[in-house]
Amino acid sequence: MNGDWQIELRALRYFVCVAEEKSFTRAAGRLRIAQPALSRQIKRLEDDLKVQLFERHARGTELTEAGEILLRRAYLIFNQIQQTHHDVTIQSSHLGGVVSVGMPPTPGEFIAPRLLERSKERYPDIELRFVEGFSGDLERKLANNEIGVAVMHDPAPRDEIHISKLLVEHLCLVGKTGTLKKPSYSLAEAGSYPLVMPSRPNFLRILIDGHAEQLNIPLNIVTRSDGIGHTKSLVKYGHGFTILTYGAIISEVQQGVLEAVPIQDPEILWTLCVAMRSDQSRKKTLAVIEELIREVVQELVADGIWR
Repeated sequence: MNGDWQIELRALRYFVCVAEEKSFTRAAGRLRIAQPALSRQIKRLEDDLKVQLFERHARGTELTEAGEILLRRAYLIFNQIQQTHHDVTIQSSHLGGVVSVGMPPTPGEFIAPRLLERSKERYPDIELRFVEGFSGDLERKLANNEIGVAVMHDPAPRDEIHISKLLVEHLCLVGKTGTLKKPSYSLAEAGSYPLVMPSRPNFLRILIDGHAEQLNIPLNIVTRSDGIGHTKSLVKYGHGFTILTYGAIISEVQQGVLEAVPIQDPEILWTLCVAMRSDQSRKKTLAVIEELIREVVQELVADGIWR
């Protein structure tokens, strides 16, 4: 293999299928090709790369370390191909094609259903593909052209990304329903509670740490949890408190299992934005989806669901 190695997309697709199915037999059935032909394609790919991609055993196959690297890159390649198709076809006056929309878990929980409903009504030829991720991941995917539009919290200013503000959220102390007795808390008071918090470099954690360090306020972090679902579950079952936006716990407030009280002194704000690459911002399909996102967020606020 030399530096000019080029892979056939078909071989890469076959590789991904075997990796996902963990079986040559199941992958061959899914691809509707003979298993020996599939095995030959994978063997040729391994020979070209001069690495072993799969460990074969009686129960099926497992990826080697080299195989795991190739799988991650393969997903990136296929995402970029899909986005490239979108970028090319979007130039026509017809509003259609696939738009990849990235959203964090909790805003997406409320934005995505209304956005999809509205898009189907007004632009039936636009297909939305939703990608969930935290703001840092979405920012990287946006920069790499893997997604077309992203809803993010406080993205860092970048020349290649066009950012537009949706709303400003206030951070709150969050606890199991019935455990918070005051109408508001200072950061010093909130920091003294046993907190369930994400690890750095989580954007929210960095924001809170920055305010705490400025005021020399210690944070009583007793449990680290890097998943929003796990964090809310731990708090719901009484294993501590956390600091989140109200928008992050709307469902749990509606269910009566969590409550949120604003943090003041200082008031900590977190801006929710919609973003796209600057070189894509004039494209009509992306523009109408961005406008629909803005419309949905405004409705959620007007309806009192989001505050």
